Amino acid sequence: MIMLDLDIHSLFKNYNYFQQKSFNSSKIFKYSELLKMIKTYESICSIVPVGFSIENRKIFKIQWGSGDCKVFIWSQMHGNETTGTKAMFDILHFFLKEKNYDLVRLIRKSLTILFIPMLNPDGSEKYQRRNAVNIDLNRDAIRLQSPEIQILFHEIQYNKPNILFNLHDQRSIYNVGNKNFNPAILSFLCPSVKEKKDTKISHERKKAMGLIASIEKRMRSILPSIGSIGRFSDEFYPTATGDNLQKKGYPCILFEAGNYPEDPQKDIIRKYNALSILIGLYILSTQEIDLEKEHSSYFAIPENQKKLLDKIYRGVEIQRGKYQLLVDIGIRNIEKFNFVKNDIDLISKIVDIGDLSNFFSYEDSICHGKKFHIKGRNYPIIGDIELFDIL
Repeated sequence: MIMLDLDIHSLFKNYNYFQQKSFNSSKIFKYSELLKMIKTYESICSIVPVGFSIENRKIFKIQWGSGDCKVFIWSQMHGNETTGTKAMFDILHFFLKEKNYDLVRLIRKSLTILFIPMLNPDGSEKYQRRNAVNIDLNRDAIRLQSPEIQILFHEIQYNKPNILFNLHDQRSIYNVGNKNFNPAILSFLCPSVKEKKDTKISHERKKAMGLIASIEKRMRSILPSIGSIGRFSDEFYPTATGDNLQKKGYPCILFEAGNYPEDPQKDIIRKYNALSILIGLYILSTQEIDLEKEHSSYFAIPENQKKLLDKIYRGVEIQRGKYQLLVDIGIRNIEKFNFVKNDIDLISKIVDIGDLSNFFSYEDSICHGKKFHIKGRNYPIIGDIELFDIL
């Protein structure tokens, strides 16, 4: 295999040059937009429908490259998780614009990429996690009742890929470590294959773990001063897609696009997401690393902690009857699709009250004993919308 050094700093610096610019400014990415998007890549990819969703929308498979190593990638199995889809189209746009670039030629010659960009088109149309009959596709790997998950499993079994990339978005609650504000920009998971902790790790899992560790190592040099890469707990989920595909012998990696301050549309996160996928493709292309030998480094990646809130009011005085208390009030932003505006409404709600000194937030408000008031009462209730006063 010809060695080619990956200049990740150059790719990071020039990312805006090759990214796909035709996405709208919203996090929403609908089926109708996908139909327009895929036409851009007909000249370099094979694009074929491989089945239909419950509401009769086509599910497409995009194929690029001619190498022996097959990488099967899917995105938007949760319709409201769009960052991975956009990141992959950025990569395809890079392949389109830079056909003769050494890196592109190497990957094209070494790999065959098989990509389902929108496994859940019905959910994507409504910006919802679940499919048209409210099944979570990521929890249907045993019964295989939804046509969408049947298509995924059929395509994997038919194509017999060497490795799987499962693309997701993660919630804003994850902090890397518990010492300071350190949001998870990206997170990775190599799913488990059994409920009890594996005493003997399979070759397939070692390969996936080694690739994650190698990606994380190369990503470190381009991370910002705030934020890190985290690792999800390898708790076994009996009906989850990744766990069951790993159990069938396919090395599987979950790429989780995280969150970053003042990046509500995840444009910054999308950049890091795309580069992490591209690094993974490069490593698989060069075969320069014995991935199984690198697997122990996977466990050195710090685990995610549920330590983040979107906003915390600290040191608020509340009163009920004769009792006056000093509390912290935790806020989480909840997305809701607005069918009239065809956009996302952000609803900020109280999700925790009490001593939140061991939590961090994207926005801290130090209140110094200022008093809480909402119409009719001077104390908060879990679920209150952020329409209160602190004076």
